[in-house]
Amino acid sequence: MWSEIWPVLLQVLEILASGAIGAAIINGINQRKLLKMQHEFDKEDKAQVDVEKELRELREMSAAQSEALKFVLYDRIRYIGQAYIAEGEVDFDDRRILNNMHSSYHNGLDGNGDLDTLMAEVNSLPLKQRT
Repeated sequence: MWSEIWPVLLQVLEILASGAIGAAIINGINQRKLLKMQHEFDKEDKAQVDVEKELRELREMSAAQSEALKFVLYDRIRYIGQAYIAEGEVDFDDRRILNNMHSSYHNGLDGNGDLDTLMAEVNSLPLKQRT
């Protein structure tokens, strides 16, 4: 009886063993693919973090540059405006240019209105006569 069952039992054990080995190989391949995919996702996440950091730094730099430009324009408008007031007159083109500078300062860079009084005084000056 054992002689008849033994070969069948060996075949069943071979099938089970080969199935288990195959399953283990497939499982190992799948695990390797999952690890590789996770590594790729981690790299993409790091790249996204790097991009966000660069954007934040650019925004901060742009804000600092805008603030610096605002102070430079403020000083320049104030200096030129006071010079025209001291002269008691202003050239039409010079007044137009100064008004454009003030508009950039006030509207484009969110100036605080400190120069509005000065600009009103410059705009009320008589125009220089061209010779």
